[in-house]
Amino acid sequence: MIMKRSSTMLALCLLGTWSGFAQTMSSDTTRVQSNTTTTTINQTGTDTTYRSNSGNNTMNNSSATSTSPSNSSSYSTTPNTSGSYSSSSTRSSTTDYSSRERRPRADKPYKAFTGGFYVGANTTRYRGEDIDGDNPSGRLGYQVGAFVRGGGRLYGQLGVEYFASSSNYFRPGDGASLEDISGRINTKWLQVPVLVGVKLAQSERGISAVRLGVGAEYANRLSSSNTIDIDNDEIKSGTFLGLANLGFDIGPVLIDIMYHHGFSDAIEGFNDSQRRSLGVNVGFKF
Repeated sequence: MIMKRSSTMLALCLLGTWSGFAQTMSSDTTRVQSNTTTTTINQTGTDTTYRSNSGNNTMNNSSATSTSPSNSSSYSTTPNTSGSYSSSSTRSSTTDYSSRERRPRADKPYKAFTGGFYVGANTTRYRGEDIDGDNPSGRLGYQVGAFVRGGGRLYGQLGVEYFASSSNYFRPGDGASLEDISGRINTKWLQVPVLVGVKLAQSERGISAVRLGVGAEYANRLSSSNTIDIDNDEIKSGTFLGLANLGFDIGPVLIDIMYHHGFSDAIEGFNDSQRRSLGVNVGFKF
């Protein structure tokens, strides 16, 4: 009986011991697996983190990971690539600039022919007779014309002009007062002036210049009216006058002072009735 109890107690002790050992082994195994898993996860995380940092460091060229061979290679390759591009672009730019040939500046030809139009005002009088030292006075008129000009420093000019003049005139005869023997003559002319001149000074292409010219013009009467006892047909048509001209070309703008000098009587039967006119023109040429 005592042996049976002893066997039972021994069995229970062995069973208890074995159970404790099994629990201890199970706990150790679980701890080892947990540590292994944790280590694997930590290593994986560390590796992932390392790779991520490595990629970032490669892009940002960080000096912190310069110990990595791949990072060091990437870091050193990037400046070389940049330097190669800079050197290539510099050489290309320099080559293109040096290979360009300077084109000679085209010299524009001298402008030998030109034409234009103008408008202006004039004052005209007929010479007439002297009345107690008083000469006939001029009145304001106007003109519109066009011209063509050709040549260099020496030039010729041909034009056409509509010329409207107005003048006081003293008619010889008896009268109670000066007003009784004076009147007004208004005349419209078609004139063809011809000039030969010289450019006293001019620009390189001759566009701007100071001109001096002389010539003559043919004047044909278009219409006339007067306030004195003169038949309109008595005002001569088809007369010639001398011309003197001082002109200024300022680029496309022209300014001319023109003097018209009649050589013969303009009114039949009246001595000293030569026409005298002084005009100023402003115009454009092309």
